[in-house]
Amino acid sequence: MNRKLLASAICASLIMTGAAFAQDNPAPQQPQDQSTTTGDSAQENTQDTSNQKPQTLESVTVTGSLLARPEYETVVPVQVVPIQAQIATGSFDTASILQSTAVAAGATQINNQFSGFVVGGGTGIQTIDLRGLGSNRTLVLMDGQRPGPAGTRGQTGAGFDLNVVPDVILQRVEIVKDGSSSIYGSDAISGVVNLITKKRLDHTEMTFGVYAPEHDGGEQYNASIGTGWNFDNGNIMFAAQVQDQRPLALGQRDYFKCPQDMAWGKDGARIDRADHSIIGNTALGGCSTGNLYANTIIDYFDFGTRYVPSPDGVTIGPFPGYRPRHNGRYDDGNPAGAYYEDVLNYPFSGNEWVINENRNTSLYASSLFTFGSVNWTNQFLYDHRLTETRGFRQFFPTVFNPNDGGYYLPIMPFTSNDKVEVDYYYLRTQLDGGFGSSSWTWQVNGTHSRSDGDYGHMGIDSRVSGDLTEASNTLDLPPIDYFDPCVLSGRCMNQLIDAVGLPTKGSTEYAQSTINAVVTGDMFELPAGAVTGAFGAEYRHFKIDDVPDPNNAAGYEWGFTSAQETKGADHVTEAFGEVGIPLLKGLPAIESLSADISARVFKYASVGDTDNVWKYGLNWQITPTWRVRGTIGTSYRAPALYELYLGNQSGFLSQLQVDPCILWGESTNTFLQTNCAAAGIPADYAGGGSSATVFQGGGKGFLVPETSRAKSIGFVWTPTFGNFNLALDYFDYNIRGEIGTLDAGDITFGCYGRPIYPNSFCNLFHRNPPDAAANANQITDIHATFININSERTRGYDLQMNYSDDFSFGKLKADAEVTYTIEDTQQLFSTSEASGFASTDFVGYIGRPKTVGLAHVSLERGDWTYTWQGRYVSSTENKDLDGIFTYFGYEGAARDIKAGWRFYHSVSAKYDMGKISILFGVRNLFDKKPDLISDGVDTRKGNVPLNASQYDWFGRTYFARLNFEL
Repeated sequence: MNRKLLASAICASLIMTGAAFAQDNPAPQQPQDQSTTTGDSAQENTQDTSNQKPQTLESVTVTGSLLARPEYETVVPVQVVPIQAQIATGSFDTASILQSTAVAAGATQINNQFSGFVVGGGTGIQTIDLRGLGSNRTLVLMDGQRPGPAGTRGQTGAGFDLNVVPDVILQRVEIVKDGSSSIYGSDAISGVVNLITKKRLDHTEMTFGVYAPEHDGGEQYNASIGTGWNFDNGNIMFAAQVQDQRPLALGQRDYFKCPQDMAWGKDGARIDRADHSIIGNTALGGCSTGNLYANTIIDYFDFGTRYVPSPDGVTIGPFPGYRPRHNGRYDDGNPAGAYYEDVLNYPFSGNEWVINENRNTSLYASSLFTFGSVNWTNQFLYDHRLTETRGFRQFFPTVFNPNDGGYYLPIMPFTSNDKVEVDYYYLRTQLDGGFGSSSWTWQVNGTHSRSDGDYGHMGIDSRVSGDLTEASNTLDLPPIDYFDPCVLSGRCMNQLIDAVGLPTKGSTEYAQSTINAVVTGDMFELPAGAVTGAFGAEYRHFKIDDVPDPNNAAGYEWGFTSAQETKGADHVTEAFGEVGIPLLKGLPAIESLSADISARVFKYASVGDTDNVWKYGLNWQITPTWRVRGTIGTSYRAPALYELYLGNQSGFLSQLQVDPCILWGESTNTFLQTNCAAAGIPADYAGGGSSATVFQGGGKGFLVPETSRAKSIGFVWTPTFGNFNLALDYFDYNIRGEIGTLDAGDITFGCYGRPIYPNSFCNLFHRNPPDAAANANQITDIHATFININSERTRGYDLQMNYSDDFSFGKLKADAEVTYTIEDTQQLFSTSEASGFASTDFVGYIGRPKTVGLAHVSLERGDWTYTWQGRYVSSTENKDLDGIFTYFGYEGAARDIKAGWRFYHSVSAKYDMGKISILFGVRNLFDKKPDLISDGVDTRKGNVPLNASQYDWFGRTYFARLNFEL
């Protein structure tokens, strides 16, 4: 191992991170649970005991293993996330608690900031992605069992929706940072997140919380109540919670409301194009990249001829108040330099939401009763989620203008709002007990979950659109005057909606049922101890039925690919086992040496063939204070229902929607400029002609399961001179045959927008040659079905440590975690070049920082508890681009391709008066804004990189929580 790297990581961790060790946390559990479980004060118990050197270690079952053993002897690296400690640093809900951990923060996380974007599971879903391998490769459990997915649209199941689990019921979370398919089955490729619930409440408790950003917008509120009833042979618990995430709009933050090109000249001065449009001298002007491109009329037979509102009021052409657009460049001899006349901003643009409005109402009930030697456990969870988005899109039909007999595409703003409602139900029942006086125990679980979701938005009815290129259109002329400046500018958007609006509503049902049984116990004795075993079987059935709006399915929604019903089912039968073997004990340099072997055999109905996965682990206690551990194993992910059965779709998208080479001479993207030219496409190619046909659909019949191999090796240090623990682990994941799909825009941009051209993206669509007799250079068809693509490999280091001790001034606790990623190679096709990249290692790219870390320090002094958290993310950049480029004819211009590092501070104080406690604090104490990037560098909101979910979009936020015990 590189000594400099190791030393740097250890030093960095002392100031950056926060964590606890499951492997080093004695925590008594109910014997029937497959996860470490404790009573209501589990968070405090976990922290208090994590640094003690126990004389007698209790055997418990920790996430990542089926075997009960002393927690110091676990083979896999497991991180404990104490819920109350995270709440004390301003985390609002289950999603924010998990997504901020170091093992997750190194990747883009799907959260509420993806407002209006298409994500797997539908708008508003929040998922957890470990290692950046995808949320569909992270298995989420609740008390060791699989709750089914929730969401809307055909891709429900792409990740577990964390919205459905309220934090009020959580005691803590255990994260297995290792491939675990041999223990838990499919989806556990990158690891496992086990949500561990409270098991009893001895009183009634009410909590109220508010989170208020200093700069308005994005407020968050929650309220919860929990109570319990205890009996001689068991208990019942009930909890309810309401959470409300208010929206954050573009206009409420400077870094969102006016996106700009962000280009600099050789003298260091900004050289962004000047705004010579009709709004150039108003408060809306100067947004050179813009919020929305509209209020423009394009000649259908010459996309390069575009009519814009005349800044000087002079009419040139067939449209009163409009004239042909004249945009200037630095190399065209214009003394004014580069400028634009397009209208790129509107009074309503600031009302677009960058953060969803999200409301959750949750009900939870559990019971535990003992009848003789048998325990009976039940859980019920219900969640209702309402998510709404607000945004705007373009409407550009091809219409006839009777005034001059020409054909044009008027570009008009149109509303783009979504509404999603999801009802989620989860029921679990469990029986467990022992076999007489033997060490063997048994457990039987049955679970059922169901997600019922409705989704809708205001579409555009192609039948009355007047669009002459739409087969379903019934009108020769538009229903209203599309060339009216009031309609083109969006001032008459309500009239436009009345004329062509098409309310749509689809529904999605997803159901999952599971039954499993496990027996565990000591098999026989060896000189070094007992050989323990766990053996079980599981059957799981799951089905999806997504029914899109009938008008959408019939192809009547303008600008959308018609979606068909996604309907299908699958089931899997599995047998699994794990054996722990003590090899040596009590020898010089070998306090103990044990091996762990696990395997799982499975058969999916959709795959047909029986397959298996395995895992080996070795645990070597060298001295009482030093331990080395390592694992190697295989995992798999069977094709999800949406990947198999996504309804076959064929639709039509205009050339403007799919062809990145249209007017590439006006682009700031270096690769488009180079590659479109190499394809023989003129810089002023204006597009035009008929729409491209897009084919999409599921992959049943040819998709095969993903396979992976994961390795880990690390050491744990528990010195005797202090209450201190440290663990350093190396991880290495290698996935083969990843299942994926690309939409039409991804495919065409992948061909022309990559460093290497041509590449394999170019094989997924067809374009007419430049010398074609008709429709030269036109894209004719694009194929975007689910396929098994090539490979992904991620490797790096995790560093965790914790410390606690009592002093005269109070009790001090400090935790830390750092994840340092060495490599993140993602290869879509057989080679880097075929994938369009000179290199496919994306560590350090925007959204994939090399180093992330957390530090958490708390001091308990009398009735007060003071908390500080530091959160660090290293800088990232688009490494495919050069910071020096040619900007509209200006050679040697500079652009910002880097998203800078950030260190966020959160502080809080809690006053405990016994029955009442008050917490108040500040998140993002120094009001650090997201770092900005130039246009063309990455997907953005404003100039903020969208994929950098590690950034805080809210700014300085004040929070408070009030807790009552009755």
